[in-house]
Amino acid sequence: MHMKINQAGSQKRHTNHPQIDLNKTLHREIIRALTRNDRNTNDGVFSYFFNARKDVPGHLPACVATRTLTTSSNDLPDWLKLKPSSPPQAKIAQKERRLYKSSSEEYFPLENVCAHAVERDDVNIPKTAGLFLDGKFECLLSEDTSKQLLGQNPDGQQHLDTCIVKNVETFLASTSGDGSLDRELEVLLCGASCLQLFVQNNWLGPLTDTPPTAFLTQPWTDDKAVQEIALSSLSEDGEPVYNLSRHTGFLHLARIIFVDCRHLCTSLQTWDWWLVRCLAVQQALLEQRSPTLRATILERLEDLSKRESLLIRESNKDVAVLFHLEAARMCQMYWEDKAALDHVTQARKLAGLEVELTGALGKRTRFQQEHTAQLLVKVTRDQGEQSLPAVGLCDPEFSATVPKNVALDDDTVLNKVNFKDEEANKVTPLSPLEQALLYGVMDCHRRTVAEEKLRDEEVVTYLEHILSQSSNWCVSVSALTLRSKLESDSRRRVERSMQQIEELVNQVSSKEPGVADRLPLFYPARPPTTWVLQSELASLLISLGCIGAALDIYERLQLWEDAIACYQRLGKREKAESVIREQLAIKETPSLLCFLGDVTHDKTHYQRAWEMSNQRSARAMRCLGYIHFSEERYDEAVECFEKSLAINALQIPVWFTCGCACMAAGNYEAAVKAFRRCVNIDYDNFEAWSNLATAYARLKNKRKAFLTVKDAIKCNYDNWRLWENCLVFATDCGEFRDVIQAYHRLMDLKEKWTDAEVLKIVVKAVTNNMEDAAGLPAARLHGKLLELFGRITAKVTSDAQIWRLYADLTLAETEHHKPDMQKAVQFLQKSHRCVMQTSAWEKDDKKCKEVAEQSLELSEVYQSCASQTENSQQAIQMLSSAKLMLKGVATKIRQQHTDPVNKTLPEVMSELCESLDKELESVTNRVAELRTGQ
Repeated sequence: MHMKINQAGSQKRHTNHPQIDLNKTLHREIIRALTRNDRNTNDGVFSYFFNARKDVPGHLPACVATRTLTTSSNDLPDWLKLKPSSPPQAKIAQKERRLYKSSSEEYFPLENVCAHAVERDDVNIPKTAGLFLDGKFECLLSEDTSKQLLGQNPDGQQHLDTCIVKNVETFLASTSGDGSLDRELEVLLCGASCLQLFVQNNWLGPLTDTPPTAFLTQPWTDDKAVQEIALSSLSEDGEPVYNLSRHTGFLHLARIIFVDCRHLCTSLQTWDWWLVRCLAVQQALLEQRSPTLRATILERLEDLSKRESLLIRESNKDVAVLFHLEAARMCQMYWEDKAALDHVTQARKLAGLEVELTGALGKRTRFQQEHTAQLLVKVTRDQGEQSLPAVGLCDPEFSATVPKNVALDDDTVLNKVNFKDEEANKVTPLSPLEQALLYGVMDCHRRTVAEEKLRDEEVVTYLEHILSQSSNWCVSVSALTLRSKLESDSRRRVERSMQQIEELVNQVSSKEPGVADRLPLFYPARPPTTWVLQSELASLLISLGCIGAALDIYERLQLWEDAIACYQRLGKREKAESVIREQLAIKETPSLLCFLGDVTHDKTHYQRAWEMSNQRSARAMRCLGYIHFSEERYDEAVECFEKSLAINALQIPVWFTCGCACMAAGNYEAAVKAFRRCVNIDYDNFEAWSNLATAYARLKNKRKAFLTVKDAIKCNYDNWRLWENCLVFATDCGEFRDVIQAYHRLMDLKEKWTDAEVLKIVVKAVTNNMEDAAGLPAARLHGKLLELFGRITAKVTSDAQIWRLYADLTLAETEHHKPDMQKAVQFLQKSHRCVMQTSAWEKDDKKCKEVAEQSLELSEVYQSCASQTENSQQAIQMLSSAKLMLKGVATKIRQQHTDPVNKTLPEVMSELCESLDKELESVTNRVAELRTGQ
């Protein structure tokens, strides 16, 4: 963004480019550092840009030393100096920019230097920098310096990367001293322009027509050939690049400059920042995550985060916030959610913002009479903090052009919640960078909270807060896209969802606003690619039953996997095969052969794809493994999966299925390895944690199984199957406190959950005061277990065994509990009643034995309770109840099992009846004694 000088000497800002991202301001900061009148600040800030590093052969060197420039005119590059005869033409009025003045010279921020570059024929850098700031990337690539880097091939090189590296070497070698810094900046501007052009054509628009070949020389002037070179070179770890990406050659050129020429440009601290941006864009084109890109990106982010002058100084707060937001997005791309949360937290602290998800009374519908609790995002600033300048973004009075936010046109639901309290309707004004920060806070919340309806409501609340004041293109697109996805399942909002996606898709081809208005904050906001947006539209159409319309989109985008799914829904598998064969007739590729295999289930197509790719197609072996798995050929499946994972080890579904195949084959050690790798990549994969626990259990390692299933629960707290596994493993390990907790949680999730076998083990442990896994006495849990039984029996009243266990627990004597005979009698009566109510229990030998045993136990408790009762009449009543019970049970058993011929009982039944008769006699005698005593 240039600063124009009018004839009256005042500055006039262009309003058609109101925002500038880091790509514009990082280099402007060079000047900004030099124009401050504080010598210490000058030295430190400048060191964040220029970093003199020693070359270490074969290694990407870390920051080992910094170099500072003073404000002495002799230390400045020539392009930063205005002629002594040039009078001051303006004063910089912006708060964060101050001019350093001497008696003879004046130094302007980068915008002013660019504006005055036309006065000096020997100055090139300001012109290219100005073009970059204005988003005129094609013009920059047409400049002489860019032609020297991209458009020459004096040695007749046959490989594009070798040619460009040679050109950069020659370009940098043509000067020394401070001039080399200028030239390194030229190289960076050239690479960044290529990257931004690719982003413009595949993410943001407006689309450009000039292909990369327009800036290259022989033998790279054929568009199709360069596109093929780019697609092949950018493929990583066996993962192909999306073949319909526009002008892919620009990304290839950017990668050559940032990666292959990195060792030549060792003075610019921001080089690695652009490098990770380039690699993150490349990753977005791949079908699966690349281990190679992941390792490089995370390594460079770690190095960048340690650069004190770049991120820690107070004057660079806005730049530090931007870096942490970008780093968070890149960490999330590789499932590093904890690291991402750390980066966002650091950014929030630097920005001085407090974000709270709370609630307030309000109305959501038009006809709602009473105010009810509604979710609300509250953003406050630390005392004394001001809104971040957003790394050179526009002043608040200039509002950026953003995509249309389609209103909710519903006759019942309001477009937004109407809060009762006016204070709740007010929002803290946020700069674009702070809006991106709030989006980052929301995204971390979304990724770290279990997936459920409440989480989606919370996310939408964040999004509505952002959209209520959005002034940045990329943040708006990301927020609108996510909101549309969340609303796609809502009957009242699905129409708005589809209209919003259509609006975003159409914006890409629109000429207005220009790229300078769309690019700011692209890297921290990271909106979806053009084909992902259109794919989202197709998904919405499918949810509405418009399969044919969705199919048209998928075929146009050549997203064959989704197209095949549509054909299958339509019952046209043969048509899917013919379409894939038509594409193969045009050009045979490993990916198309895999798609043909998906349709036909013919293994030979995958084998051909594997051979055609020189055994580098991870997809070919992956799909072949899935077929073997479905056919229960587990050994062959594991072999295929291992080949696929050897090429790309970041395929989470493959690790998971490989683990399942190993489990099915009985190879539990290999299953543990597979599931362990799965959770190492994606910690929140609760199914992998659960299967890992099962594998440990099969290996008889119960302790590890228990600890692992607890990790699984952290990832999905509401999955009752995980809690059931936790219950079983905790019981096996003697973790009785965890058993009680798991049982309570199972009752939260399944109200009438019962597991009498587990309860029996825990009651035995507590009543016998056994030691738990930690060597502590289990009797200390007596009170907690009584509380659990109280909750269980309040919900489940017909389980005889539970009532019996409850009675046993009540009769137990511990340090803090005395036996309660009265309650025990009640619980045993209920247990006996439950058994007696079982239909035809007397016909089942096992049931007869159970009833007899419970009767004997209840009789003993009756007698114990009677002996403790001082009131003899009450004691006689209890014993009489026992007498009637014993007599009734014995009579029923005899009636059912007595042989009608010889009038005898089977041996087992005879023993039961004898026990009952003996107990009956004892009770009868006791009653007689009590009556005699009266």
